[in-house]
Amino acid sequence: MLGRVYTAVPAAGSAIRMGLGYSKAYVDVAGKSLLARTVESLLASPFIDQLTVAVRPEEAALADSEIVLKSGLADRVKIIGGGEERQETIDLLLAAAPPERDIVLIHDGARPLVSEKLIQKVLETAAQWGAAIAAIPITDTIKESTNGGGTVSRTVDRLRLYRAQTPQAFQMDLIVSAHRNARKAGWKVTDDASLLEQTGHEVRIVPGEERNIKVTTLDDLELVRWIVQSGGS
Repeated sequence: MLGRVYTAVPAAGSAIRMGLGYSKAYVDVAGKSLLARTVESLLASPFIDQLTVAVRPEEAALADSEIVLKSGLADRVKIIGGGEERQETIDLLLAAAPPERDIVLIHDGARPLVSEKLIQKVLETAAQWGAAIAAIPITDTIKESTNGGGTVSRTVDRLRLYRAQTPQAFQMDLIVSAHRNARKAGWKVTDDASLLEQTGHEVRIVPGEERNIKVTTLDDLELVRWIVQSGGS
């Protein structure tokens, strides 16, 4: 049985790689902001009744106006201030969870094309196994360099490598405990599944989707715009 889902959306990043000078959450994607499209994609899932979005604290009022009021989602979307780092933001999102939620679904605010099918599969796998992530096998040949990209040190076996995506989903008690342990031990990670890995808990892989793009560069943004304008979302 799946149980009740708490959906947490971290969107407090700085978008340094895009070179915009402002948060990428509010860039236009065919008439709607990037973050608004992500929120709408998540709420299209029958398993998600409401969600909480964490943005930069100074952007909370803007997010409330752009995401909640414009879309008429006051009863389904809550905006909170995030932290300096992603891990701190997730801590704040977990602390904001309503009571009696069994599963936590965590999804990047910059992935607006997530499908209902992928959300369902990740949730069902987490309900069964405790922890699940969407991930895609690496298809390129991977080279390692130990001198900053000057020369190749070795070729890495790509058959064992996957590109992690979100959504990632976890049984509530497991992820809360993992974050508590991380604070005590001072662990710093780039995704939440890594914290479960640190404790030795199995994390199941669900086949991800190539179109589930995370917008981190201007090229990513243009591709997402093209997909949306072509009727792909």
